[in-house]
Amino acid sequence: MDHPEATPIEDTVFAVVDLETTGFNPQKDRIVQMAAVLMNGRGEVVDTFDTVVKPESPEQYEHGAEHVHGISREMVQNGMPLRDALSHIWSFTDGKVFTAHNARFDISFLEAESERVGMKRQVTNYLDTLALAREVDSDRQRKHSLQALCEHYGVTVERAHEAMSDAKATATILLKLIDELGVRSTDQLPGLSSE
Repeated sequence: MDHPEATPIEDTVFAVVDLETTGFNPQKDRIVQMAAVLMNGRGEVVDTFDTVVKPESPEQYEHGAEHVHGISREMVQNGMPLRDALSHIWSFTDGKVFTAHNARFDISFLEAESERVGMKRQVTNYLDTLALAREVDSDRQRKHSLQALCEHYGVTVERAHEAMSDAKATATILLKLIDELGVRSTDQLPGLSSE
């Protein structure tokens, strides 16, 4: 695995992303909310982005996951158009260390939705807090869901399964995992993937 050029953690800007979707399949389900927290390695929040996403057509919204995230058909109809939301999140995360909990899930949705609207974008370097948590707890003595990690580290989540709340919680967990691993620069991050 190739690591991007080594940067001290305190000087690194992480783009911590969370999505809420209509389901688990990026080929048929859709993004209904996206959020990102730009945070440096000192834990200072540099910027945030949060929006409900309006699908390309109303029939693309399924009610299936509404009971999980609480995002209704009416809310998405008043959301940011998908193409605009994607453009914003791609520019927002560009040049930062893309980070998410169970990152391949979020990445697969961003890439699939981008392809549907004619944007050819890919995340090539990313950090997965799920992989970091497994590195810290290599003998698998505890669960590694975001909720379980928040409970373990005493992190309060304002509203679970709400993109900004989950992104903020993931950012806090990221710092705790980096500290626990003793990481001082990006080349020491065990889960930094380059595809």
